[in-house]
Amino acid sequence: MKTLFIFLIFLPSLFYANTKVTLQLNWLNQFQFAGYYIAKEKGFYSDVGIDVDIKEYSSGINVLDEINSNKAQFAVGRSSLLIEKINGKNIVALAAIFQNSPLMLLVRENSNIKRVEDLKNKKIMITTDAKMSASILAMLYSHGLNPNDYKVQKHSFNLEDLISGKTDAMGSYLSNEPIRLEDKNIKYNILHPKDSGFDFYSDILFTSSKFIDKNPKLTEDFYTASIKGWKYAFNNMAETADLIYKKYNTQNKSLIHLLKEGEVLKKLAFHEDGEIGCLDESKLKDIVNVFKVLGITNTDTNIDEFIYENNNHKRYRFEISYEESKIILLISVFVILIILVILYFLAKNKESRDLLHTVINSTDDMVFYKDRNFRYLGCNESFQKFVNKKESEIIGKDDFNLFNVSIARMFRKQDIKILEDKEQNVYEDWVVYDDKEVLFQTKKIFFSYNKSSKNGILAISRDITALYKIQKKLKEQSYIDELTQAYNRKSYNRRIKESLASFKRYKTQFCIAMFDIDDFKSINDTYGHDIGDKVLTEMTKEIQSYIRKTDFLFRVGGEEFVILFPNSVLDESHIVCEKIRKKVSELKMIDNRVVTISIGVTEVKQTDTSKDIYERVDKLMYLSKHNGKNQSTIE
Repeated sequence: MKTLFIFLIFLPSLFYANTKVTLQLNWLNQFQFAGYYIAKEKGFYSDVGIDVDIKEYSSGINVLDEINSNKAQFAVGRSSLLIEKINGKNIVALAAIFQNSPLMLLVRENSNIKRVEDLKNKKIMITTDAKMSASILAMLYSHGLNPNDYKVQKHSFNLEDLISGKTDAMGSYLSNEPIRLEDKNIKYNILHPKDSGFDFYSDILFTSSKFIDKNPKLTEDFYTASIKGWKYAFNNMAETADLIYKKYNTQNKSLIHLLKEGEVLKKLAFHEDGEIGCLDESKLKDIVNVFKVLGITNTDTNIDEFIYENNNHKRYRFEISYEESKIILLISVFVILIILVILYFLAKNKESRDLLHTVINSTDDMVFYKDRNFRYLGCNESFQKFVNKKESEIIGKDDFNLFNVSIARMFRKQDIKILEDKEQNVYEDWVVYDDKEVLFQTKKIFFSYNKSSKNGILAISRDITALYKIQKKLKEQSYIDELTQAYNRKSYNRRIKESLASFKRYKTQFCIAMFDIDDFKSINDTYGHDIGDKVLTEMTKEIQSYIRKTDFLFRVGGEEFVILFPNSVLDESHIVCEKIRKKVSELKMIDNRVVTISIGVTEVKQTDTSKDIYERVDKLMYLSKHNGKNQSTIE
């Protein structure tokens, strides 16, 4: 067999030295933090070389101070982190675990409070910090209730105060107090800010940009492992609740209570696209606007800087063609149908199994199944073609009889896990197949046969190369400016961090230049935006012809561009920029008008952060403008 397998799967845990970090929670241990417990106990953190100390909240702790003082490297906060960001605090939000906040007002059913308006002249127990209760305050405000219309009580966190009537409404979590009232057979009503249009995030995992700059790989690994932990937690809630009950139950909650918590929180966690942890720029802007209305702040912040660059929702969405969407849909639907058909027929008699062979031989996907001793019980014609053997030569054999040792070992490791966990898993492997490099996605499932007396592994392997190319295309598009086809600001942010990391580790020198089209607003106002766009696109093409293939051109603003010159010193970069500046002024992009650019050029310094070097080159560019435009300034 001439087929050569090329695998792009690594085992990070073999190459990482355990790095200790602390995760500071913003409340007591409960299902609210289940994903982190799972990531720790299931080894998702240790698999990437991270030793995580999960620190429960205790009285007097300020989670932001824990990050700023480096007592904790990661922490969990609320949407009020946006205010801290506006106030200049060094914060980056990695993920919002709950897309909808569980925070709401809880009232007794017999209090006759049915609507928000019914809270007029009532006692409301909420935290006195407006930032923490912003969504509730906004809900009250939107229903015509000003602070003078109700009495705010300091939150006691004692549910008996609501039950006894000491307060009329209590700020509570959907996943906590309502469950406790149900256990006491006390009926209640919920007034949720979301129903009034105030949809806040909750439990935002965050760190500092300073920490990310120094530990980009560690941050990414922690983020990925945490999201993996959350997905596992919600897909295995009984197991997760049992873990919390046995190891993290500092509040002495019952197992049933923890399960109920999980059921409530699961409904709040998943984004509409099925992901966990998504942070959406427009939603964050809406939250800032609420803070403005309440008078908590009167300024904005750079939302793009607030969201972690690897957050699974921080990407540009592009329209997928009909053909591409059809491929994606067929892949997902067809795999499910085949698996259901196979499982059905495997449980039937010989006649049904013959019918099964007819069905599975009609697909180009490779279908095969093994017994608990890893010997092949059957396969379809696509699999026979792949291994270049007849079915009679495959049945009864194991992977070591069909593949080389390294491939057989990998398959055996996968199969052992399937049998031990009695669950399913998906693997992706690159192979050279028919002289083509192909990406196969293999779904392996634990199943029982012979009236459930025997167990085995069912697998279906599909060529997903086309899907991979679509995803790759979309990813590449997310780093490209649509108008000019230069790289965009997101791409610049990633590239500059990589360049700084390389410089600090290997002393790899680089320079950056920022340039801005002089009087561009006048061009748009005089000639129209179509001509303005023409200037941007033609100038970009010309500049790209002047820089090296190893240099990078980014559009970082409307008419602002940055060039990154790797392995360059200041004088060399300045010479190139001067050539570009002169060439642009010679281009005839607009009749009877010369277009010029002002440039700033700087060289990386030992103490630079991504913010430092950007601010420095920005000031140099504006110095060029201030001194008469159409010139370059260096430092």
